[in-house]
Amino acid sequence: MTLYTIVPEEIIFPHHHEKTANLIEMIYNGVHVMVEHDGGRTFRIDRIVSTDPEDYMNVHIQPGAVINVFEHMNH
Repeated sequence: MTLYTIVPEEIIFPHHHEKTANLIEMIYNGVHVMVEHDGGRTFRIDRIVSTDPEDYMNVHIQPGAVINVFEHMNH
């Protein structure tokens, strides 16, 4: 769907904007992902942002997976 309008996206899709406002982009294990901070030291993967089909087959980075990015920073 293509919308040709001067109306900001936040007004047309208000719920979408609220959800994405809490997301953080990061590279995790070499894959670009969008995550949401769960609190403490963990994040929950919301979506994979990649053009490589292999990234979507990786069971460790599926949407909903909880990851500890600080664990990988110390190695």
